[in-house]
Amino acid sequence: MSTSPPTYERESSHKSNAIAPKRQRGRERVARILDAAGALFLEKGVDGATMTEIAARSGTAIGSLYRFFPTKESLSLTLLERFIHDRLARLDEICAGARPGDCDAVTGQLLGAWLDKRDERDYTTLLLAARPDAEQSGKAWRDQFLARVVAVLEKTCPEAQDTAAARGIVLLHVLKLAPQLVTGEGQGAVEAEIRKLVFSLVSAA
Repeated sequence: MSTSPPTYERESSHKSNAIAPKRQRGRERVARILDAAGALFLEKGVDGATMTEIAARSGTAIGSLYRFFPTKESLSLTLLERFIHDRLARLDEICAGARPGDCDAVTGQLLGAWLDKRDERDYTTLLLAARPDAEQSGKAWRDQFLARVVAVLEKTCPEAQDTAAARGIVLLHVLKLAPQLVTGEGQGAVEAEIRKLVFSLVSAA
């Protein structure tokens, strides 16, 4: 199997109808809008948060908000895609930098990719669940994540490529579960145990 990281399309098959700003100032405003929307979705749920509240939280005029995002659905989809694409790009970076036998570094990078930005992960779960095509979209994105995780395993431990696909499935489930387990009292000890498990899968030990 090839060890090159798979490519992915930046454009989803589900059109958000959002307007992508061309200027840096506009991109920064959109980022503030998306951050505010994510925080409100966590606090009130996708249905409970209003566009008016999102505009106020982000310091954006309501007219400007609707210019960038004609509907709350378009905003939600853009927010979801931002997280998915960011995580996919992170995996591509890990794969590009992976070297045979570099198991410890890759373990830390993979675990960090899932433990970082936990709030974003939480509202992404809400956004995906709210979609009418949640099952289909979720599977498509999981397949992209899995392909990248397997590519990382193949580069890091090329002598065990025959088990990379199976290890990748288990590893992806462990990584997805990690943010829910590494929380509260004793989280350091829990993270240490998860790291051992991830290392064993990366190194094919």
